[in-house]
Amino acid sequence: MRTRCGFLKWFGSVLAGGCLSVLMIATMAHATGPYQIDWHTIDGGGGTSSGGPYVLTGTIGQPDADWCVGGLYELLGGFWPGAPIIVEECLPSTYSTYEDWVALGKPQCWCWPYQCDGDADGVDSGFPFSYRVFIGDLALIVDNWQKKIDDTTLDPCADIDHKDSGFPFHYRVFIADLAKIVANWKKKDAELAGNCPRAE
Repeated sequence: MRTRCGFLKWFGSVLAGGCLSVLMIATMAHATGPYQIDWHTIDGGGGTSSGGPYVLTGTIGQPDADWCVGGLYELLGGFWPGAPIIVEECLPSTYSTYEDWVALGKPQCWCWPYQCDGDADGVDSGFPFSYRVFIGDLALIVDNWQKKIDDTTLDPCADIDHKDSGFPFHYRVFIADLAKIVANWKKKDAELAGNCPRAE
């Protein structure tokens, strides 16, 4: 028991000394001009220490936490994330179709790599041919044929060209969408650019 208590006292004094050292450095830097404490993690340290206007907060037992991003999603690890959250929309607000995208609930399918080439359902035909544009895409067009933007049954993924048919009907799914399917019928990924949505 003595040994354990002795260790705890020693550890407490080391921790307190370390916190005081950081506060002294920060105070000295403040006295001499602009200062900055860079981001670091010291694994296993924890608690909050303060002195004057300064506060130092740590987390016990957190390994170094990093962040990862894929497509539209970002994952920040740990209690102290390694990077700021970046909110990025796949369809730039400068595009002429942006307002329609927002009105349709910002459908993610408009940002699939092959959607603007006719991949309305987001999958290929599977083995053995793996056609990117095939029966499933055509079926989606047929199911949504001549639907308008205010139709609650409209699947926005069938709106391949991201535009309506114009005056007088303003159909979201019409001839131009079907034309994309016909132009790319039975094409595979390697035959398509795969860079939707394309720059205007």
